[in-house]
Amino acid sequence: MRPISWAAVRTTDRLATDAVDSALLLISALEPTIGAWAYLDHDRARGEAAEAAMHGGSLSGLVAGVKDIFDTADQPSEYGSPIYAGHRPRADASAVALLREGGAVCIGKTVTSEFAFAHPGPTANPHRTTHTPGGSSMGSAAAVAAGMVDFAIGTQTAGSIIKPASFCGVYGLKPTFGSVSIAGAKTFAPSLDTVGWFARDPFLLDQVRMELTGQPEAAVLGNGPTVGLLRTEQWNECAEDSMRAVVAAADIAQALGAKVVNLDMPGPLVGLADKQPVLMAYEASRSLAWEHRVKRDELSSELREMLDRGRRTNPAEINAVRARKSAALASCGELFARCSVILTPAVIGEAPQGRGQSGDSRFARLWSLLGLPAVCIPAATGSTGMPVGVQLVAATGNDAHLLAVAAWLTGGKPVPLAGAHVPQGVLA
Repeated sequence: MRPISWAAVRTTDRLATDAVDSALLLISALEPTIGAWAYLDHDRARGEAAEAAMHGGSLSGLVAGVKDIFDTADQPSEYGSPIYAGHRPRADASAVALLREGGAVCIGKTVTSEFAFAHPGPTANPHRTTHTPGGSSMGSAAAVAAGMVDFAIGTQTAGSIIKPASFCGVYGLKPTFGSVSIAGAKTFAPSLDTVGWFARDPFLLDQVRMELTGQPEAAVLGNGPTVGLLRTEQWNECAEDSMRAVVAAADIAQALGAKVVNLDMPGPLVGLADKQPVLMAYEASRSLAWEHRVKRDELSSELREMLDRGRRTNPAEINAVRARKSAALASCGELFARCSVILTPAVIGEAPQGRGQSGDSRFARLWSLLGLPAVCIPAATGSTGMPVGVQLVAATGNDAHLLAVAAWLTGGKPVPLAGAHVPQGVLA
């Protein structure tokens, strides 16, 4: 078994002021190319850093990005929509307030797709700027991958943590639904919306989890875990890059001492991933009822069509989806009776070329619908040199064990910065 000490959880003795100055220097160099930020005020960020330096905390000296779907009292919250241009909330979202209480500096607001749905923002993938970083938490994932911030928060309703984490080659955690307060984030689909976050190593993912949930740190694994390889009925929709990444991760786990078992999809889970967009559209059409009715012309065509579809959905179909969800959650006991984590694809393959899209979320939809914790780990390099992640999933509430397995499997190794485009001397 690979030796991992959870006592090596990432800590820093950097002053918050020094950390922010370094971050702003790098952002100034990279932002014209990456476009990760919806709002950034250097003077405001330095003022927050000076205040944070006086108070300390478990996240002291760390710099965070905040997806512009979260309210911030001291920065605009525009939700990726012209409808809310210049909007200034009166209070911080719960997650933002907790991060600041923990000593992190929330340096600025990262780009989100419109209302965290599909219409892409201007952000480029730091590994190859002609490609999408994935959405909707695109700015957060890109900022972490490029080293602009230590970590960044986002949200997932379908695949908006797992997918951009894979495309940008970083770690991304979608915790158990409801384990982190969503209060103060713009609601899209209340039974699906989940706060998540990105980092370049799994230890920092756990630090943030501890701060946002109040739960204890993940325990060190005493023995190799049992990993269930679940290809799902969508396996043949994977590109070879993603298939190879999953199989290679299983081989590595086995070589390190894990027991790897092949799993079949329980009947109640088959086809359920395709129902997630139905429920999402139905709930979004109600959450965004005012925008849909009063500001329809200011919505993207993608969002208008989705909201129209949601309004037309028969409630009986939604009730059937919810009933299937309950049955599926019960059947997950069959899976986790045989393993402690599931290994499954995160995405179809490498990030697609073109920034006019945010990528396909099909391999995250099932776990978002069920509310199970999932983590994307950077696992491989695809055939054209872009990152490809894999997804680990655990039972409800087993978030700490999930991160312990992620750290064990990867050796806790931080991913390198996506910095080939950085001007010489900036990272020196």
